Amino acid sequence: MSHDDRVRKLGTKFAKACYPAFGPVLLGMRVQGFRGVPDLTLEFKSPVTAISGLNGTGKSTVAQLAAAAFRQPSGHPWNRYYVAYFFPVSVADPEPFTAGAQVQYLYAADSGSGVQQVTVTRAAKEWSGYKRQPERATYYRGFTQFIPKVEKRDLSIYGGSSLELGKANPLDPAAASHVGRILSVPYEHLGFTEVLTTQKTATLAMAGRGGRRYSENHMGTGEGRVLYMVNTMETAPPKSLIILEEPETSLHGDAQVRLAKYFIEVALRRGHQIVITTHSSAILGQLGRDSVVYLRRTPTGDVTATHGLSTYQIDSHLQREGRTPGGITVCVEDEFARHLATEIFRTADPDLLAGCSFLTIGGGQEIPKAVMLLRDAKVRAVGLSDGDMPHDGTDGVRTLPGTEPPEKEVFAHPAVKSHFADAPYLIDLDEVLAGVADHHDYAKTVASHLMLDEIAVVSVACRTYASAHQQGDFDAIVDFVRKEVGDRR
Repeated sequence: MSHDDRVRKLGTKFAKACYPAFGPVLLGMRVQGFRGVPDLTLEFKSPVTAISGLNGTGKSTVAQLAAAAFRQPSGHPWNRYYVAYFFPVSVADPEPFTAGAQVQYLYAADSGSGVQQVTVTRAAKEWSGYKRQPERATYYRGFTQFIPKVEKRDLSIYGGSSLELGKANPLDPAAASHVGRILSVPYEHLGFTEVLTTQKTATLAMAGRGGRRYSENHMGTGEGRVLYMVNTMETAPPKSLIILEEPETSLHGDAQVRLAKYFIEVALRRGHQIVITTHSSAILGQLGRDSVVYLRRTPTGDVTATHGLSTYQIDSHLQREGRTPGGITVCVEDEFARHLATEIFRTADPDLLAGCSFLTIGGGQEIPKAVMLLRDAKVRAVGLSDGDMPHDGTDGVRTLPGTEPPEKEVFAHPAVKSHFADAPYLIDLDEVLAGVADHHDYAKTVASHLMLDEIAVVSVACRTYASAHQQGDFDAIVDFVRKEVGDRR
């Protein structure tokens, strides 16, 4: 099963069989009066939820309060998490929350309504409301999940000469393969070993590769974090809640991508709910639209939650562009739509194209929201949706030419088919694409037949399509963009 198929299956399973498949998952929270978060409501629309946003927007606050959402089942090896653990009152922090602070939790329930709500509030000096919470094994893993032993002055280093090795616990082979795949390392052995002195006992992660064995004292930080994360998710009871703070720390981009894919796979396989805080676009890009919650702080100091991939892309765009006045941001669904819009502008109005930057949003239904968010940030923005998602311009979004997705519109055009039938290509597009079910694979399939890069095929096809049109054919789109951004030449 491909990663995209797993993402779709996870979303379908959550929507149709939430409680049976994942247990009493968190469906939503309302946070009021905690550490810089005056009043925030957010939903968990997927078993894997990534909470992102700029620094200081409350990501850790939400994650920590989520950890306090459940009672630990009887027999669980350690006690539950309480709000007071994360928000202690002290001389240094006399008021980490307001007098009326509270958090409302919304759970999936095995009942007629399917929903249970519990509110935790602080009466006098104690927090109350915990007894009504459902039971669920919960694991909160922050930066201390793996700290190099040398930083902790651990006995395994500073008492190394007097250590004795105790019981060895090899990692399950399937779990070990996940670690190796994420890190792209061919491990021969992974596991944990007890180390003992006369007074203390500790546990060390152990690894073996290339005929050499070593402990976590000689692991990189990223390597150690992945080993401990995977071990937690593979040994936790099924349908646990696992909260991870910035799991991408010390991992290169490719490993972050593979880690995100693992989150989807393990949630689907073991029924876990996984909540992460992250700044990683590599991780966010591998998740479904419902898996991303983006926190934003407004000029008045409030924090809002927006669901969908577009939001983190928008902030990245704003920072990259430096909020430059005068430029036009055109939101499109994907790279093919970007190339098509570029060639349409190049044909109809090259001067307008010179002032545009394009932002791929990843989903047609996200384009109106992206335009709204950009305009709220005082950016001149419009959206161009695919032909199969019509818009009439009333929400700042208009449809690209045709009534089909742009790939179908372009590759079915007579001029494009004729162009590829002539030298040097000499292929019949109808024949090449006859067995391709997903239009997103059209360009890749053609490129494979021609031994070309996909981007070259997209450029040629879109340029040929745009050039084949008559003067004035694209005036409606160009006039719409000019009007929406205030350019009325």
